[in-house]
Amino acid sequence: MPALLACVPDAWGPKFGTESGAVTRTWTGPNEIAFKAPAHMALVMFTPQPNREIALNSSRRTVTLAPVGTIEVVPAEADLFARWRVAKENLLVAHDQHRLAQLAGAEFQNEDFEFRPPRPGFVDQQALQLANLIRAEFQRGEAANDLCFDALITLFGTHLLRSYSSFSDRPRPLLSGGLSPRAWRAVTDYIHANLSESLSVGRLAELAGLSPSHFLRAFRQTSGQAPHQYVVAQRLALVEQLTKTTDIPFAAVAKAAGFSSNSHMTATMKRTRGVTPNNLRREQRRLDIAPE
Repeated sequence: MPALLACVPDAWGPKFGTESGAVTRTWTGPNEIAFKAPAHMALVMFTPQPNREIALNSSRRTVTLAPVGTIEVVPAEADLFARWRVAKENLLVAHDQHRLAQLAGAEFQNEDFEFRPPRPGFVDQQALQLANLIRAEFQRGEAANDLCFDALITLFGTHLLRSYSSFSDRPRPLLSGGLSPRAWRAVTDYIHANLSESLSVGRLAELAGLSPSHFLRAFRQTSGQAPHQYVVAQRLALVEQLTKTTDIPFAAVAKAAGFSSNSHMTATMKRTRGVTPNNLRREQRRLDIAPE
């Protein structure tokens, strides 16, 4: 999925790809960029850009003030040119056309849509809130959570469809209630059977028979947690079990529990439980050899 952002230089900032799309947090400038969008894209400004030049599918460039929270929507295959005269920080989200069509089908029962980009300099506070959550996940470094990224990218895509597409004038259905017992079992059984694998909101929502955005609300209402928080808790429970009952090397424990590395596993357990796997194993060994 990071290939969706191949048009953005790697030196501008970190990139992250999930099943739902790809995202990069960039800081660069003054600079400019021009490309044909390989995917549906949206950019949100974290810093203001006075005298920003932008052209979308046109040789005519618009010069505008782009305040913090400005959003720019770039449909797939559109030609984009942008130039900025001050250093800037922003978030760029890319959604694969097929994946976003699937999301539209789940949300609106119709996979056919077209984007209607807002005017230059348009501020979108809801998109900025989502962008800030994604930026915060980037700031976690190696401890960043794949499923959290996937959920946020999915929510961002849903927001784009609701606000800037041909679906924007449709009434939104009122959805309430948590997961049914059957859906809860299907989702949690799948999570426990696939803790070592990369999990996606799209697949979990499919198991529950819900759209991704409805699934995220329903899961939190049922469990009191977001899906990524629940998954982290189950992964740490497996880490604790394997650490205390086996001599498996920590690198293998991390892999079995779905962490990218031993250091990722250790940092996550230290942050959430105040102990490390090494602490747990050492304490368990002390208990095992203590005289009765």
